[in-house]
Amino acid sequence: MANTPPSTLSISQALETLYRLQAETPAAAEKLAAVAAVLQNLSAENAYLNTLLIEESPPAVAPRSAPPPVPAASPESKTVTALLREADTPEAPFVDLAAGLNDALRPPLIAIRGRAELVRAGLLGHITSEQDLWLQAVEENTSRAFAILDALQEMIALKKGLVRIEWVNFISTDLLTEAWERIRDKVRPYGHEITIQAPEVVSLAQGDFYHSLIVLSDLLDNAIRYTPPGGQIRLSVDNLGTHVLFSVTDNGIGLTADDLKQIGRPFWRGDHHRLVRQHAGTGLRLFIDKQLLALQDGELIFSGELGLGSTFSFTLKTPD
Repeated sequence: MANTPPSTLSISQALETLYRLQAETPAAAEKLAAVAAVLQNLSAENAYLNTLLIEESPPAVAPRSAPPPVPAASPESKTVTALLREADTPEAPFVDLAAGLNDALRPPLIAIRGRAELVRAGLLGHITSEQDLWLQAVEENTSRAFAILDALQEMIALKKGLVRIEWVNFISTDLLTEAWERIRDKVRPYGHEITIQAPEVVSLAQGDFYHSLIVLSDLLDNAIRYTPPGGQIRLSVDNLGTHVLFSVTDNGIGLTADDLKQIGRPFWRGDHHRLVRQHAGTGLRLFIDKQLLALQDGELIFSGELGLGSTFSFTLKTPD
């Protein structure tokens, strides 16, 4: 009976799978070798990808032939994570660095995902159900890499001042309704009970409706991911007089004292929590959300207690 591969895999495991496919489909060996070469080019950033995209686990199936060794990085080379930590200095401007990463990584990622999709579609012949699962994992992990690049593109736009705020006055509950519509299908598999709470007198909020919706959707998405199945999540709005407060409250994993200090830092994730490790993420969404709120004179507010849940809120001004 074939072993079932994990839902995610490391670059080394992806390479192993490609070598196995080469051995089983000689006619496609040359094309598969090209895919393997692209993967090897990315392996120098393996530490970065392991942190943000995939979680290492032992190989599910022993390789039929040992893959060639990956060349060791030179002493002068640095991981993407190290470069980003040094970004925004005169020697390594963040915008130039992030744009360079996008240009360098997006084309090979497109090649990896595209070829994996073609192999899964049967272009190179029949594949087994086990091979299909491994190729699906390759596609999923490249999609996670694209999420990183997309977030970097947003950060570039923010850094360059290219994000424009379309100021409008909108009914605050409209934001709750739209966020719920966006997330409705995603929440069903989790079995969460989601309630919406609003005051009798609904106030107007002033800001960019689209960017505010992105922020609220991010907060709701986090609550859904990091609350155990069958949890309770409340989406609410409150009138504070000069401001409107939008909140997402859950009874999920909660927050530690250290979490409260770290939240909003780029690339930080509370991966000491089991549920956080189970879900892929960039560690950039809350950082970007804080920037989007700042452009609207808004603020991100959060609180929580480990094991009891958390509340993430943000404010927008009311019209004068």
